[in-house]
Parts: sequence; C-alpha cells; structure tokens
Amino acid sequence: MRRTVGKALVAGTAAVMVAVVVPAASASAGGDTIRGGCYAYGVPTGLATPGQNTGAIGDLSGTSDASGLPTGGTVTCTLVVNGLPMWTFTYSGAGAEAGMNTVTYTASPTDDVEVCQSVRYADDTTDGESCKPISQAPVPPEVGDLDAAYCPYGSITGTGTWTPPETATLAPHVFVWDTNATCTGTADDGGFYHVTFTGSANDACTAGTGAGTLSGTGPEGPISGSFTFYRGGIHLYISGTFVSGGEQHNLQYWLDVLASTDGVCSYSTAPLIGHGAIWDSLSA
Repeated sequence: MRRTVGKALVAGTAAVMVAVVVPAASASAGGDTIRGGCYAYGVPTGLATPGQNTGAIGDLSGTSDASGLPTGGTVTCTLVVNGLPMWTFTYSGAGAEAGMNTVTYTASPTDDVEVCQSVRYADDTTDGESCKPISQAPVPPEVGDLDAAYCPYGSITGTGTWTPPETATLAPHVFVWDTNATCTGTADDGGFYHVTFTGSANDACTAGTGAGTLSGTGPEGPISGSFTFYRGGIHLYISGTFVSGGEQHNLQYWLDVLASTDGVCSYSTAPLIGHGAIWDSLSA
C-alpha cells in the first residue's frame, strides 16, 4: 500500500497543537465497519531541545458488523516518523473502543510524521493499515452514533488556580480547574457539563503530570470520578472516568491555559479554553 506522507507542523517556538484523524469510516472484507479511529498530536518542547516533541496518540471509534449491529474490535494506532514506527498502542472494545497514551518523539519541520491505523474485528476480518500525515483536525474524531457528546474548541471554558503559583520550574502544586462545557451528541450524553478537576501535580508552566478527582453535574445528574493529566506547553491533556446517572463514562478534555505572563511564566490563576469528548464506557 502506498502511503501518503506530509510534513510535521512543529516549527517555531510556540506550543501549537497539531493533530490528525485517520479516515472516519472504512469496511473490512466481511462488511464490518469502523467509525472514528486513531488520532495523534504533538507540541515542540522548546528551543532548549530542538526537534523534540511531546504529545499523545489515541483512539475513539465504534465498530459494527455487516448488519449494522455493534461488534468487537481491536484498533492499532502507530506514530511513524520518516517511515519508522515510533510508538504503537492497541485499543479494544465490544462495539466502542477508546484510549489515549502520551508520547515523545524527535521530528524536525522537514520530517514526515504520520499516524497509521489497522483494525481486527471479532469475526477475525481486518482492515489493512492506512496512514495519514499530521495536520490540524478535530481531536478526538467524531464517530457519529456512539452514546457520546462532543465539545468543539471554545465550547469548554473555565478558570484554573494553582498553589503555589505556576512557574518555569518543575515543582509540586495543588490545583482546581473549574470548567463549563456545552456539548452535542447522541442519546443522553449531549448537554451542559459543569466539571471541577481537583488534584496535585509535579509540573511547571511548560510540562508535567498529575492526577486527582473530578466532580460536578451533567445531563444525567451528579458527576463523580477521577482523572490523570499530562501537560505540554499551554496544553492540558486530561483523561478521566466518572459515574453519572448510574452509568460509567469516559472523559477526555484538551484545555489551553491562557495565562498573561508578559514574558515571565508566573501565575496563580488563568482562564481555560478547549475542547473534548464524553462517552459511555459500554456504549454501542
């Protein structure tokens, strides 16, 4: 299979998120289909480490058999630089597959960076590997008919507070991110979400990791759960789970910290803006 390649959008000093979504729908020889699929994004780590990038690779998809009923699937996602696989992860489910893993990789502005996808269905038929270059695109991909809600960029807003203030030095912090989101979707997951993330981290204004609990309200009632996050530049990549309305949900938010630093990374509060997705863990 001939691959289509493209250039990594990692030039410059700004931490600009780039992403790619593998084709939204494809079919196996047995008539099985997948909606959504693999995605990836990365940000340059800065002038001190030229060519180094941090980001994530993941999957959000739904799989159906030839009759349109949900069927099991295993989706393999690979980040490829100049034709060489750098990271490979698999995500499985019974009609809905999802997951995300953080990655680091080396790529200059002239290198070819792709995300590749292959699928094996429950009846053992497969979709062969397909690849696309990194480009600006919605993350995660919309899958159409999962019991899920999608929150476009700008539909999630909020305020973050950090104690002690965030600086350019990696250090322990406690934080509260209070967010509001208006999301659209199928079934009962679409609507307004008020989610508060409370936790601790070892981070700086450019990098770090942390974890905590999430709480609030959504279309199905009170929300209670937990989350982890990874930071790359101004971007917070949040992955969590919560219970609401007697159902288990997955949550992925991508929030930008809009701190006014005037050239100095030091702040205790900052506005937040971003996008994300919420879906039932066992949706089909």
